[in-house]
Order: sequence, then C-alpha cells, then structure tokens
Amino acid sequence: MARALTAPTGWALGAIGFHRPELEHSTRNAASCRVAAKRGYLLEGTKRSAAVHDDGRHDMHLHAPT
Repeated sequence: MARALTAPTGWALGAIGFHRPELEHSTRNAASCRVAAKRGYLLEGTKRSAAVHDDGRHDMHLHAPT
C-alpha cells in the first residue's frame, strides 16, 4: 500500500502543482498511519470528531508530505 501512495503524491505535487497535499485517516487505523509515515507524510495533528463512519464519529489524523 505504501508504494501506491507514491504515484498520486508525485502527480499532485508535479503535474497538478498542488502546494500541499494532505492525507487523513481514522486514529483507529494504525496501519494507515504507518503507510503515511513510510511515504514521508508527517503526522501534523488530530482533528477531533472530524468524520462519521458506520460505527460513529472518529477522530482523524492529518498528515502532509515533507
């Protein structure tokens, strides 16, 4: 999964010219946190109750590439 994040990040930064792509995932999803870190997305903070999933509200981690 970590390799799958490389292409869209390069596309967003290069071809599209995004200044700062962001990645969010539930704080309950440790695997997503590891994938983000492996691809150079730093954890910048936690957004409290930012998403509603089938099992209720979730806090979300916010990551951005270095």
